[in-house]
Amino acid sequence: MKRFAMVIIALSLFANARLVIAQDDQTVQALSIPNAYIASDSEGFSTYKYRAGYLPLYTHGEKYTGISYQHNYFTQGSWDSSAEVYTLLTKAINPRTGLGYNLNASYNLQNGYRLFTTDSTYGLRVTDSTVVEAFVNRDRVETQNSLNNGIYYTFPGISIEQQLLERLSVVLMGGNMYFSDTNTRPTVKAKLIYDLVPEYGVTAQLRYRKYRDTNTTVANNYFNPTEYSETMIALGFRKFMSGWMLSGTAGVGRQTISQDPSTTTQLYEFAATSPVNSKDYYLKTRLGYGKSAGFLGPNYFYRYLMEELIIPF
Repeated sequence: MKRFAMVIIALSLFANARLVIAQDDQTVQALSIPNAYIASDSEGFSTYKYRAGYLPLYTHGEKYTGISYQHNYFTQGSWDSSAEVYTLLTKAINPRTGLGYNLNASYNLQNGYRLFTTDSTYGLRVTDSTVVEAFVNRDRVETQNSLNNGIYYTFPGISIEQQLLERLSVVLMGGNMYFSDTNTRPTVKAKLIYDLVPEYGVTAQLRYRKYRDTNTTVANNYFNPTEYSETMIALGFRKFMSGWMLSGTAGVGRQTISQDPSTTTQLYEFAATSPVNSKDYYLKTRLGYGKSAGFLGPNYFYRYLMEELIIPF
């Protein structure tokens, strides 16, 4: 809760600062509607999240302050559950560099369980070749057992991107996920990125992630192996076309769960974002498919579709 209180204080300070400087920016009002996130997996678990927001301080698609309401709905077989989420948010991201802040604080009510949540980041360039990003995520664990029992997690961490050569950089991330059932999950990720075809925004990537669960004797509320690791080779691209930002990733790899033999993993994602300074609308959409490990073994897969539309007025 102390970490979350710090996020709320920071969010309030940024919101107040934006009110002061709003007269220097060309701000308008905007509606963020309709927004949707729809996902399903190989275990029959489906997620539907629908959100609408009012943005009284809107500069462009990556810089605004406002409030939102979200309805969550989960199903698996004959079981279902829903939640109401109320959020205060402020965001100021440089669309070219991706640096800046995205701060939010939410009140989530589900099955009688009340929870304050956040998904906040702050990134800055500390030298010409080094970028640092701090983040904190706090949310419910979205499985049937966890939602029924009010299980949630808090995940603070830090990421450092360092340019090694003109076309080669490395990203290192470290954090610890604290579950409300006493389990913790120290996590590390690493990504080596080479600009394969710079003029087309194509990169070759070597990805690695590893985590371990410190308490595997807790109730089976979610996938919690003693140790998990994955190594993946991927191609990525990121390019502006007619003002639109198009990006994607396609990767295959190998995963190891505790002492079991390694198995195959896959990841495919695509995203499209409209011109950020458009006076008519701002549209962001993303879809993806991933295959890794889950409750029922190493062949778990999921797919998702996300859409966000903002209309200034």
